[in-house]
Amino acid sequence: MSIATDLGTTPQSLFGVSRAVRIGDVNRMTMTVGDGEASTAALGVLVDDILGFTLYHRRGDRDGLVSATLSVDFARPTGWHGPHLTADGTVETLDRDGGLASARIVDAAGALVARATLWGSFVDGVTQSRPIATEITPAPLLEGACDPVDALGAAIERTETGARVTVPPNPVLANAIGSMHGGVLTCAHDLAAGAAAGGSMRSASLTVNFFTPVHVDVATVFDATVVRAGRRVCVVRVSALSPAGRELSTAAVTLRRDSDDATSC
Repeated sequence: MSIATDLGTTPQSLFGVSRAVRIGDVNRMTMTVGDGEASTAALGVLVDDILGFTLYHRRGDRDGLVSATLSVDFARPTGWHGPHLTADGTVETLDRDGGLASARIVDAAGALVARATLWGSFVDGVTQSRPIATEITPAPLLEGACDPVDALGAAIERTETGARVTVPPNPVLANAIGSMHGGVLTCAHDLAAGAAAGGSMRSASLTVNFFTPVHVDVATVFDATVVRAGRRVCVVRVSALSPAGRELSTAAVTLRRDSDDATSC
Protein backbone atom coordinates (compact mmCIF):
# COMPACT_ATOMS: atom_id res chain seq x y z
CA MET A 1 0.00 0.00 0.00
CA SER A 2 1.21 3.48 -0.80
CA ILE A 3 2.53 5.68 1.97
CA ALA A 4 0.97 8.56 0.03
CA THR A 5 -2.53 8.34 1.50
CA ASP A 6 -2.78 11.63 3.41
CA LEU A 7 -4.34 14.40 1.34
CA GLY A 8 -1.83 16.77 2.93
CA THR A 9 0.92 14.85 1.13
CA THR A 10 2.32 16.11 -2.19
CA PRO A 11 4.63 14.55 -4.79
CA GLN A 12 7.32 16.90 -3.44
CA SER A 13 6.92 15.75 0.17
CA LEU A 14 6.96 12.11 -0.93
CA PHE A 15 10.50 12.54 -2.27
CA GLY A 16 11.81 15.31 0.00
CA VAL A 17 11.90 17.98 -2.72
CA SER A 18 12.20 21.60 -1.55
CA ARG A 19 10.65 24.72 -3.03
CA ALA A 20 12.76 26.58 -5.58
CA VAL A 21 14.82 29.70 -5.00
CA ARG A 22 16.05 32.16 -7.65
CA ILE A 23 19.79 32.88 -7.74
CA GLY A 24 20.35 35.28 -10.61
CA ASP A 25 19.29 33.41 -13.76
CA VAL A 26 19.38 30.04 -11.99
CA ASN A 27 16.63 28.23 -10.12
CA ARG A 28 17.77 25.90 -7.33
CA MET A 29 16.05 23.06 -5.50
CA THR A 30 17.20 20.27 -3.21
CA MET A 31 16.10 16.70 -2.59
CA THR A 32 16.67 14.95 0.72
CA VAL A 33 18.51 11.66 0.28
CA GLY A 34 17.15 8.75 2.31
CA ASP A 35 19.04 5.97 4.02
CA GLY A 36 18.05 3.35 1.47
CA GLU A 37 19.86 2.34 -1.72
CA ALA A 38 19.97 5.11 -4.31
CA SER A 39 17.36 4.85 -7.05
CA THR A 40 17.33 6.81 -10.30
CA ALA A 41 13.52 6.61 -10.23
CA ALA A 42 13.50 8.72 -7.05
CA LEU A 43 14.89 11.69 -9.03
CA GLY A 44 11.74 12.04 -11.15
CA VAL A 45 9.95 14.72 -9.13
CA LEU A 46 13.14 16.74 -8.53
CA VAL A 47 14.03 16.75 -12.23
CA ASP A 48 10.54 17.64 -13.47
CA ASP A 49 10.09 20.35 -10.83
CA ILE A 50 13.39 22.16 -11.29
CA LEU A 51 13.00 22.20 -15.06
CA GLY A 52 9.31 23.08 -14.96
CA PHE A 53 9.83 25.88 -12.44
CA THR A 54 12.68 27.29 -14.52
CA LEU A 55 10.46 27.65 -17.59
CA TYR A 56 7.25 28.53 -15.72
CA HIS A 57 8.74 31.65 -14.16
CA ARG A 58 9.76 32.92 -17.63
CA ARG A 59 6.30 32.45 -19.15
CA GLY A 60 5.50 36.18 -19.47
CA ASP A 61 1.76 36.77 -19.82
CA ARG A 62 0.89 33.09 -20.37
CA ASP A 63 -1.07 31.25 -17.68
CA GLY A 64 0.87 28.03 -17.22
CA LEU A 65 3.22 25.36 -18.49
CA VAL A 66 2.90 21.72 -19.54
CA SER A 67 5.81 19.33 -20.02
CA ALA A 68 6.30 17.95 -23.53
CA THR A 69 9.59 15.98 -23.51
CA LEU A 70 11.87 15.30 -20.55
CA SER A 71 15.31 13.69 -20.91
CA VAL A 72 17.74 12.60 -18.20
CA ASP A 73 21.29 11.26 -18.42
CA PHE A 74 22.44 9.64 -15.19
CA ALA A 75 26.14 10.23 -14.65
CA ARG A 76 26.16 8.30 -11.38
CA PRO A 77 23.03 6.23 -10.69
CA THR A 78 24.09 5.20 -7.19
CA GLY A 79 26.54 6.02 -4.41
CA TRP A 80 25.28 9.56 -3.80
CA HIS A 81 26.57 11.54 -0.84
CA GLY A 82 23.80 13.07 1.32
CA PRO A 83 22.08 14.52 3.06
CA HIS A 84 20.86 16.42 -0.02
CA LEU A 85 21.11 16.53 -3.78
CA THR A 86 21.12 20.00 -5.36
CA ALA A 87 19.56 20.81 -8.74
CA ASP A 88 20.28 24.02 -10.66
CA GLY A 89 18.05 24.87 -13.62
CA THR A 90 18.62 27.38 -16.43
CA VAL A 91 16.77 28.42 -19.58
CA GLU A 92 18.48 27.43 -22.83
CA THR A 93 15.98 28.86 -25.33
CA LEU A 94 12.64 30.61 -24.98
CA ASP A 95 9.80 32.09 -27.04
CA ARG A 96 6.18 33.01 -26.36
CA ASP A 97 4.97 29.42 -26.77
CA GLY A 98 7.54 27.63 -24.62
CA GLY A 99 11.18 26.73 -24.38
CA LEU A 100 13.99 24.40 -23.38
CA ALA A 101 15.43 24.27 -19.86
CA SER A 102 18.41 22.31 -18.59
CA ALA A 103 19.46 21.20 -15.11
CA ARG A 104 22.55 19.87 -13.42
CA ILE A 105 22.15 17.72 -10.28
CA VAL A 106 25.01 17.14 -7.85
CA ASP A 107 25.34 15.45 -4.47
CA ALA A 108 26.65 16.99 -1.26
CA ALA A 109 30.23 16.24 -2.30
CA GLY A 110 29.73 18.18 -5.55
CA ALA A 111 29.85 15.05 -7.71
CA LEU A 112 27.61 15.05 -10.77
CA VAL A 113 24.56 12.78 -10.43
CA ALA A 114 22.57 13.66 -13.55
CA ARG A 115 21.95 16.17 -16.31
CA ALA A 116 18.45 16.79 -17.63
CA THR A 117 16.51 18.82 -20.18
CA LEU A 118 12.84 19.66 -20.64
CA TRP A 119 10.91 20.99 -23.58
CA GLY A 120 7.82 22.73 -22.18
CA SER A 121 4.85 24.48 -23.76
CA PHE A 122 3.12 27.55 -22.33
CA VAL A 123 -0.67 27.28 -22.10
CA ASP A 124 -3.61 29.52 -21.25
CA GLY A 125 -6.79 28.87 -19.32
CA VAL A 126 -5.16 26.92 -16.48
CA THR A 127 -4.56 27.81 -12.86
CA GLN A 128 -1.11 26.97 -11.51
CA SER A 129 0.77 28.12 -8.44
CA ARG A 130 4.53 27.63 -8.30
CA PRO A 131 5.87 30.02 -5.67
CA ILE A 132 9.57 30.73 -5.29
CA ALA A 133 11.04 30.67 -1.78
CA THR A 134 13.41 33.31 -0.43
CA GLU A 135 15.90 30.68 0.70
CA ILE A 136 16.41 26.95 0.37
CA THR A 137 14.75 24.96 3.13
CA PRO A 138 15.48 21.23 2.69
CA ALA A 139 12.27 19.22 2.83
CA PRO A 140 11.94 16.33 5.29
CA LEU A 141 11.61 12.87 3.79
CA LEU A 142 8.47 10.96 4.70
CA GLU A 143 9.15 7.64 6.39
CA GLY A 144 9.63 4.98 3.72
CA ALA A 145 9.60 7.45 0.85
CA CYS A 146 13.17 6.64 -0.18
CA ASP A 147 11.67 3.57 -1.90
CA PRO A 148 9.80 4.81 -5.00
CA VAL A 149 7.75 1.60 -5.17
CA ASP A 150 6.35 2.25 -1.69
CA ALA A 151 6.00 5.97 -2.36
CA LEU A 152 3.74 5.34 -5.36
CA GLY A 153 2.06 2.25 -3.97
CA ALA A 154 3.13 0.52 -7.19
CA ALA A 155 2.60 -3.14 -8.03
CA ILE A 156 5.27 -4.76 -10.23
CA GLU A 157 4.98 -7.94 -12.28
CA ARG A 158 7.15 -9.54 -14.93
CA THR A 159 5.63 -10.27 -18.34
CA GLU A 160 6.72 -12.32 -21.35
CA THR A 161 8.12 -9.21 -23.05
CA GLY A 162 9.33 -7.25 -20.01
CA ALA A 163 7.40 -5.99 -17.03
CA ARG A 164 4.31 -4.10 -15.93
CA VAL A 165 3.98 -1.49 -13.18
CA THR A 166 0.54 -0.46 -11.95
CA VAL A 167 0.10 2.80 -10.03
CA PRO A 168 -3.26 2.76 -8.22
CA PRO A 169 -5.64 5.74 -8.03
CA ASN A 170 -4.22 8.32 -5.66
CA PRO A 171 -5.12 12.05 -5.60
CA VAL A 172 -1.92 13.03 -3.79
CA LEU A 173 0.11 12.18 -6.91
CA ALA A 174 -1.43 15.13 -8.74
CA ASN A 175 0.30 18.28 -9.96
CA ALA A 176 -0.97 21.85 -9.73
CA ILE A 177 -3.66 21.31 -12.37
CA GLY A 178 -4.94 18.01 -11.00
CA SER A 179 -3.33 15.47 -13.34
CA MET A 180 -0.53 13.06 -12.44
CA HIS A 181 2.70 14.93 -11.71
CA GLY A 182 5.24 14.62 -14.54
CA GLY A 183 7.89 13.57 -12.04
CA VAL A 184 5.66 10.74 -10.79
CA LEU A 185 5.19 9.60 -14.39
CA THR A 186 8.96 9.74 -14.92
CA CYS A 187 9.52 7.73 -11.73
CA ALA A 188 7.04 5.04 -12.80
CA HIS A 189 8.51 4.78 -16.31
CA ASP A 190 11.96 4.25 -14.75
CA LEU A 191 10.63 1.63 -12.32
CA ALA A 192 9.00 -0.30 -15.16
CA ALA A 193 12.16 -0.23 -17.27
CA GLY A 194 14.28 -1.46 -14.37
CA ALA A 195 11.86 -4.31 -13.69
CA ALA A 196 11.88 -5.30 -17.37
CA ALA A 197 15.69 -5.45 -17.31
CA GLY A 198 15.53 -7.88 -14.42
CA GLY A 199 16.76 -5.60 -11.67
CA SER A 200 20.46 -6.14 -12.42
CA MET A 201 20.91 -2.94 -14.42
CA ARG A 202 20.52 0.75 -13.68
CA SER A 203 19.14 3.50 -15.89
CA ALA A 204 21.79 5.38 -17.87
CA SER A 205 19.43 7.58 -19.90
CA LEU A 206 15.70 8.15 -20.09
CA THR A 207 13.49 10.23 -22.39
CA VAL A 208 9.78 10.65 -21.67
CA ASN A 209 7.27 12.09 -24.13
CA PHE A 210 4.08 13.33 -22.47
CA PHE A 211 1.04 13.03 -24.75
CA THR A 212 -2.00 13.86 -22.62
CA PRO A 213 -2.85 14.55 -18.95
CA VAL A 214 -2.97 11.39 -16.82
CA HIS A 215 -5.89 11.07 -14.41
CA VAL A 216 -5.14 10.19 -10.78
CA ASP A 217 -8.59 8.83 -9.99
CA VAL A 218 -7.98 5.63 -11.98
CA ALA A 219 -5.13 3.15 -12.14
CA THR A 220 -2.35 3.76 -14.68
CA VAL A 221 -0.39 0.84 -16.13
CA PHE A 222 3.23 1.27 -17.27
CA ASP A 223 3.91 -1.51 -19.74
CA ALA A 224 7.63 -2.09 -20.42
CA THR A 225 8.95 -4.05 -23.39
CA VAL A 226 12.60 -5.03 -23.80
CA VAL A 227 13.68 -3.82 -27.25
CA ARG A 228 17.30 -4.95 -27.06
CA ALA A 229 18.91 -7.17 -24.43
CA GLY A 230 22.69 -7.31 -24.33
CA ARG A 231 25.38 -8.43 -21.92
CA ARG A 232 25.95 -4.93 -20.56
CA VAL A 233 23.23 -2.75 -22.11
CA CYS A 234 19.47 -3.12 -22.22
CA VAL A 235 17.03 -0.87 -24.12
CA VAL A 236 13.43 -0.73 -22.94
CA ARG A 237 10.33 1.01 -24.26
CA VAL A 238 7.66 1.90 -21.68
CA SER A 239 4.09 3.04 -22.38
CA ALA A 240 1.76 4.55 -19.79
CA LEU A 241 -1.75 3.25 -20.48
CA SER A 242 -5.20 4.31 -19.32
CA PRO A 243 -7.72 1.65 -18.18
CA ALA A 244 -9.09 1.74 -21.74
CA GLY A 245 -5.62 1.07 -23.19
CA ARG A 246 -4.98 4.61 -24.46
CA GLU A 247 -1.28 5.53 -24.60
CA LEU A 248 -0.76 8.55 -22.32
CA SER A 249 3.02 8.88 -22.39
CA THR A 250 5.97 6.86 -23.58
CA ALA A 251 9.60 6.49 -22.54
CA ALA A 252 12.77 5.14 -24.10
CA VAL A 253 15.17 3.92 -21.39
CA THR A 254 18.74 2.68 -21.75
CA LEU A 255 20.06 0.66 -18.82
CA ARG A 256 23.62 -0.45 -18.14
CA ARG A 257 25.00 -3.16 -15.91
CA ASP A 258 26.76 -1.78 -12.84
CA SER A 259 28.94 -4.83 -12.27
CA ASP A 260 31.00 -7.35 -14.23
CA ASP A 261 28.09 -9.79 -14.33
CA ALA A 262 27.94 -10.84 -18.00
CA THR A 263 24.44 -12.38 -18.02
CA SER A 264 21.92 -10.74 -20.34
CA CYS A 265 18.79 -9.02 -19.09
